[in-house]
Amino acid sequence: MRTILLMAPIIASIIMGIPAGIVAQSVSLSTITGVRTGAHPTHTRIVFDLTQPTAYEVQTSPDGRELRVTMLAAVPASGLPATVTAGKSPHFSAIHLSQPTSTATLAIVQLKGSPTPQLFILQNPDRIVLDLHDAPTTAPPEKTGPTSAQTPSGRLQPTAASPASKVIVIDPGHGGKDPGAIGRKGLQEKEMVLDIGHRLRRLLERQGHKVVMTRKDDSFISLDDRATLANDRQADLFISIHANASPKRNVSGVEIYLLGRATDADARATAARENGGDAARMNDLEQIFSDMALDYRINHSILLAHQTRDAFVRTVGREYRVNDLGVKRAPFYVLMKSSMPSILAEVSFISNPAEEARLGQPAYRQKVAEALREGIQQYLAASALQS
Repeated sequence: MRTILLMAPIIASIIMGIPAGIVAQSVSLSTITGVRTGAHPTHTRIVFDLTQPTAYEVQTSPDGRELRVTMLAAVPASGLPATVTAGKSPHFSAIHLSQPTSTATLAIVQLKGSPTPQLFILQNPDRIVLDLHDAPTTAPPEKTGPTSAQTPSGRLQPTAASPASKVIVIDPGHGGKDPGAIGRKGLQEKEMVLDIGHRLRRLLERQGHKVVMTRKDDSFISLDDRATLANDRQADLFISIHANASPKRNVSGVEIYLLGRATDADARATAARENGGDAARMNDLEQIFSDMALDYRINHSILLAHQTRDAFVRTVGREYRVNDLGVKRAPFYVLMKSSMPSILAEVSFISNPAEEARLGQPAYRQKVAEALREGIQQYLAASALQS
């Protein structure tokens, strides 16, 4: 059986050039507050209750007797039992919780017979759900929350080695004939995000990563071409950088988006604007989300989004007041078309006079780039696995 282990902080620090103490302390951890089980006519449900989303990796033992769920960047709550028994469940006998590192939790599910496992994420509240079915099933998970993530057809996602050097695509939004949002003083989104993108590129290259820019200058690149570039380069991460806009001048803040059905009306409006105002495209994308099974890249995008959001609040917040608008979902076309974990960062509201003034300052743009770099670092530290 291949072993799933989170890379220890000291190893991550050597590979990534981050002090071990910083890695251990600054990764935003979810807390596992409970483990619940329930019996149903055709399956047994196991629920891991969380304080915030976290990515997971899953493997089965060669003999099929164990299912191992590694929850990345998650730790058990104080007093949570290390063993949960199954009672009369026909699908498993017990769940054993342990911590292979200080930032990960391993749940070993001892199976009975040969149940078919199906894992997915639910939110509001956050939880990872494991269903053990009597027979193979392609039925979608029970939709008890507004969002979900699942490996296609219930298949388990294999774990791959995670080398230190990654291929990271930076996507500065808009460009050329498309200026993006424009501030009251005339500041153009396309100019600000390109500068932030180059600053982020330099920071990541210093850490040994291979960085690909979807645009290096004031050129117009279609959304399809941006995603195709990332896919062709087999990128590990896709980071799209934008500045937000609102008809209300007092709206401010940072929000980090991942792919999904729109969280709210504002999220849908933001996606429509970044998708080029194509209403038909928006409708097509949201229809896809009503049918598709979200997979590994969405699972890891959740972790990337939350680590980036936390890093932004922490890093930029040291010198500037940050209005944290949180992590949201929306059907961004460029995220849909890219095949790797991806986020879209709306780093400020250019329509807000105070934030437009900040965006005009090189020091602020540098701080934004540092925040994005830190979010990527923390994601990689949390998800780095050894085979």
